[in-house]
Amino acid sequence: MHVEIEVSRELHGPTEAVRIEVDSGSDDSALPRALLKRLGIEPLGWEWYELADGKRVRRRYGIAFLRLRGEVCATRVIFGTPHDAPVLGHIALEQLGFTLDIKRGELRKYQRQRISVRRASVAAA
Repeated sequence: MHVEIEVSRELHGPTEAVRIEVDSGSDDSALPRALLKRLGIEPLGWEWYELADGKRVRRRYGIAFLRLRGEVCATRVIFGTPHDAPVLGHIALEQLGFTLDIKRGELRKYQRQRISVRRASVAAA
């Protein structure tokens, strides 16, 4: 499944639209290096990634803002090479509030849960 996302360096900065494959098997998202450089997104470090065929590759990563269907998140993105497919990984997909419905072949918005936190009772002095 493919979706169109908008990518930017800053929350209110210039964006660029890109058609990208949703890949629930990928952790991080990967975007073309040229796109990220055009937007001024800087690499922050290197990481090893395991491909579907078991091969390990080392890629640079940075942080980008992604927008999808009115939702926005800041997430880690891989600086893809010409041989890397642009993908929207499951971490960004969840940060955006969507899940992939494999049976229907569509993205589904999910209801966010709030964590209940109990405060410890404090004795007044």
